[in-house]
Amino acid sequence: MTTSLMVLQAFTSVLLIITVLLQFGKGAEAGLMTAAGSESIMSSSTRGNVMTKITAALAIIFLGNSILLARLQDTKFQKSILDSEKPISRPLNSDADQKAKATNAAQTAAPVAPTKGAAPSAPAATAPTTPTK
Repeated sequence: MTTSLMVLQAFTSVLLIITVLLQFGKGAEAGLMTAAGSESIMSSSTRGNVMTKITAALAIIFLGNSILLARLQDTKFQKSILDSEKPISRPLNSDADQKAKATNAAQTAAPVAPTKGAAPSAPAATAPTTPTK
């Protein structure tokens, strides 16, 4: 589905470029549709209205397709490249307190029984969390 939407995006962008170039400008020399026989097919006011409507429709298709493609690509990747980075600032006091409480609760809830023949290990000491100035 993504491939077909990418092809539609390329096709729409080429058509949008062409319609913008073909639009009738303020001066007669500004547009590319000013050949000698073009005046008999469409008048200048009709040509501007038709090309303006075509350009608006192509622009809406282009923008809608761009948003749809972005949403489809966003759902493919659930992880950000910044998830593994360390934060620049130190955590707030309340965050540090919650982390310390969770660590203390985990250590007191499940004491580890030493196995036979293994050396006893000392409990991990946690540093008190006091705010520094």
